[in-house]
Amino acid sequence: MGFGTLFFGYFLLLNIAYYGYTDMIAALIMAMALNKLSSVNASFKSGFFVSMAFAAVGLFELVISFMDMFSPSNGYLDLLDYAMIPRTVAIAILTLFILKGIDEVASEVGLSDLARRAKISMTAVLIIYGLETVLNIPIEYSGVILKILSVIAVFVIFSTFVIVTINLITIYRAYMKICMPEDVDNDIPDKPSRFEFINKHREHTKDRQREYAEYRLEKFKKKNSKKKK
Repeated sequence: MGFGTLFFGYFLLLNIAYYGYTDMIAALIMAMALNKLSSVNASFKSGFFVSMAFAAVGLFELVISFMDMFSPSNGYLDLLDYAMIPRTVAIAILTLFILKGIDEVASEVGLSDLARRAKISMTAVLIIYGLETVLNIPIEYSGVILKILSVIAVFVIFSTFVIVTINLITIYRAYMKICMPEDVDNDIPDKPSRFEFINKHREHTKDRQREYAEYRLEKFKKKNSKKKK
């Protein structure tokens, strides 16, 4: 399922210390998930292209990290500084497309809480990754400004970890609550409960998800039909 794969790929962004080894893997996994989700929403399709750009940055980081592994005395890790701004910008744009896609799909299904969570996270992403981009600009600072920037840098590192965690929760909720078209044929029946109200709730939820999945599938088919014409 798209959201499940997306969750796993995005989870790798929690690797703050050795991101050079995992960024490309994370980007490719997310690209695979977003390619699957692109049939449902245009924002996911845009995110797919950004994830491929992120994969290119990740490849550069991976090469530098391996070079440093075999020749640590040559200072290859300093080259990673050149990738910091492209990396930050790529993650920010990719995350915005993911959240925008979740917001739009959740709104269509009627999951207002999930849509609102995605909108709030988009604002936080702009602020946090915007600050991180500014901090990575190679400018010489001194005195009080340097101390202030050091405090901001600590805040950004902590906030980045927090926002990635929050976004993971949002993606997981999308995975749990949004039924995709391919899930219609893969439903595994739940074991009936001895409580009738639980069975009715399950049936109501499945009907709602199935209706949405069939609606998206029909919309996708019409879109493809127009393209062929």
